Amino acid sequence: MERKLACHCENELPDYIALIERIDQDVATGHITVDALDGYGREIGEFGPRLLDRAQPTIIEFLASLDDQQVENLIDNIRERNEELEKDSEALSPEERQAAMMDDMEQSLRRLLGRLDADQRARLGQWAQARQPDSAFEREWRELRHQRFIQALAVRNDTAEFERRMKVLFELAQLDSRRESGPAQRATPHNRANMLDTLIDVYELADDRQIKRMRNRLGDLADDFRELRC
Repeated sequence: MERKLACHCENELPDYIALIERIDQDVATGHITVDALDGYGREIGEFGPRLLDRAQPTIIEFLASLDDQQVENLIDNIRERNEELEKDSEALSPEERQAAMMDDMEQSLRRLLGRLDADQRARLGQWAQARQPDSAFEREWRELRHQRFIQALAVRNDTAEFERRMKVLFELAQLDSRRESGPAQRATPHNRANMLDTLIDVYELADDRQIKRMRNRLGDLADDFRELRC
């Protein structure tokens, strides 16, 4: 694990810092566009799979070492969490779900911009209303992954078979491995475009104070990565 952490620090942290600095430069020069945001998102999306690829052997080795009681506890936790998510989803009306999404998004943006003004909040409300439902697809996808994970754990003493099944699960964890079918998944491109357009509008509505806060936050984040000791 220490070797993998050192490898992560050596190979990944410089890329994180370079991306943050590039975003800051684009903010400073007013070059924040839908294409730029889309590029940032895709670049960030590549960081996770790279890290996961390096961590695969360690994760597989750890899971294979679990005893029966530990596996049972892990499965119970997975099922309990799924039940909680299902109850939360069923308890909210569509209007309540939209309000919750808007509140979550506002809290995320406040960490970067500070308090949003009325126009920015109104734009978030439009975003939440325009978002197409995809919760059914996400639930089915989550249940599929968990079912296959539980099945893989059942053969963890068969090294070759367990490794094969876990590698399939790692592949399933990548967004690009999902089949483009069904109305819920077809909502994904719409929701992504809706999100990007909204973020651009919120950014363009930002005042000097918010832009300054954003740049300070980006600078602090880059400094945090520079100061990491591995």
